[in-house]
Amino acid sequence: MRFVREGEIKATRPGADRFTDGVWEASALEELEPDGLRAQRFSYEPQARSGWHTHDGEQALYVLSGRGVVTRWGEVAGTRIGPGDWVHVQPGEKHWHGAAADDTLVHIAVTASGATHWHGPVTDEEYRAGLG
Repeated sequence: MRFVREGEIKATRPGADRFTDGVWEASALEELEPDGLRAQRFSYEPQARSGWHTHDGEQALYVLSGRGVVTRWGEVAGTRIGPGDWVHVQPGEKHWHGAAADDTLVHIAVTASGATHWHGPVTDEEYRAGLG
């Protein structure tokens, strides 16, 4: 068993190949076994977002504060999310998530197993469409 204290968690800027500017990633739980469970806290400035991506295992997002959107591949408009909302992402489901145009977003991402695969940026047009 491992305990992680808030003071041990350090936020960094993820790479531009995964997220736009304006995103901070804080790794809270690092996998204890190869391809094991891991968790991060993501903080997004308005309009900041992830790129398109998939996960080998399941992922759960839990919104702590702010407003945002999650969009699945093939959807024109995404689903708005806010404080207290959970999102359950299935393995292999191509999607992106990010903050609303006029609000910040903070969420926890818990990924069950396996890798995350990145499939390119979300364009400004895709972002606007995702907001509905």
